[in-house]
Amino acid sequence: MRNIRMHLRIITGILVILLVGGIMSVSAGAIPDLKGSWTGISVEQYSPAGGFENLTADLESFQITGQDGSVYVGKETFYDQPTGKNVTEIFSGAISPDGRTYELDNEGSGISFGEIVSDHEFYNTMLFAERGPMIISFHMVKSGTNASPFSEVPKLIGTWNLTHNRKNSASTTGHITIDKQQGRIWSGTESVLDDDGTTINLTLAGTVGETGRLYATSSDGAYMFGSLAGDNSIQSAFIIPGDTDWTYVVDRVVTKNKTSIPQSDLSYPVMAGDWKIDNRNVIENGKITNVGPVSDEWVSFSNQTGKFFTAVRHNRIAGVLPDMEVSGVFRLANEAFLTGADSEIVIYHVLDNSSIEAIVNRKDKNASLYLDLLTRKPHIKLFSDVFNNISVRWWDARPYPIKHIL
Repeated sequence: MRNIRMHLRIITGILVILLVGGIMSVSAGAIPDLKGSWTGISVEQYSPAGGFENLTADLESFQITGQDGSVYVGKETFYDQPTGKNVTEIFSGAISPDGRTYELDNEGSGISFGEIVSDHEFYNTMLFAERGPMIISFHMVKSGTNASPFSEVPKLIGTWNLTHNRKNSASTTGHITIDKQQGRIWSGTESVLDDDGTTINLTLAGTVGETGRLYATSSDGAYMFGSLAGDNSIQSAFIIPGDTDWTYVVDRVVTKNKTSIPQSDLSYPVMAGDWKIDNRNVIENGKITNVGPVSDEWVSFSNQTGKFFTAVRHNRIAGVLPDMEVSGVFRLANEAFLTGADSEIVIYHVLDNSSIEAIVNRKDKNASLYLDLLTRKPHIKLFSDVFNNISVRWWDARPYPIKHIL
């Protein structure tokens, strides 16, 4: 029997709506005004136990009640069948520079992604790894507006070859068999050879949008962020929050019909060094708080090999562990995903050589979402470093050019 309270944690679980600019009618980089009431055109769900279900009638309302630049809060109401009552819950969100968003609710359960069609229409996909996995996909428009004409969704049914590339280790292979698809939602199984030589078999489910953006989760709690490159190839990042064998991030390439693995000509930003938090917005419990600069925390990047890198989160706050090492992987030249032992998920958008915007989902079940602006700390040379670079006689009274020192 359906448990709608469990199923319809839409937008109130950790909701991530990635509002993708490929089909946006708003200009790239523009922050859309999301405030107002939204109506559900459709709410579709898939779970291994219940199959495909239509839950549109159970979503009562969805409102974005406040927005401050690229962060916002809201609430949604759904019908809870077990109790026969309407339930209202709040959510938090942050819009990234390219139009993507990330949001979560008070319970901190679930994670989701979506695509924006215009300033009054978006799709959202919600992923529950721990429930089978379970997928909820819904189509929303601002109340009083109309949805755009439907476009054809790519068909993913079939067997796909799978290649995992890990940092500092050999590639491993496997396959994904997608045997069910209804609209945007698809499901199947994957079998992959782990780096220790064992075979891992998992169930997998996700969505694909008209632009080819693909989001998925597996029954072991991993998440896949990708996009179709033609009809027979998927380039993606695969992250495993809290992975017990410390893999955390994988570059995942999926192909079918004997398609060769596409060669990427992307170059990735050099992240090495210390980065300070110039500004933080905290979005939680229906409130937006601009904390400003955070002097007690910073991030150090190192060990970068192509798209892979390591980050250490430093924290001088009393009672907090000073260092937490996490792993990162670039999916695009300006988009990276990070996670580690504490299961925190961070999406980085590199703005330029000296600034990064980070959307941080702490996954601490306190509905805490951070939007951080990171900038490089200035490199301050020690006196010994400066002295070693000076090759002038001590009695030479001429001023030494500062550019030779710095």
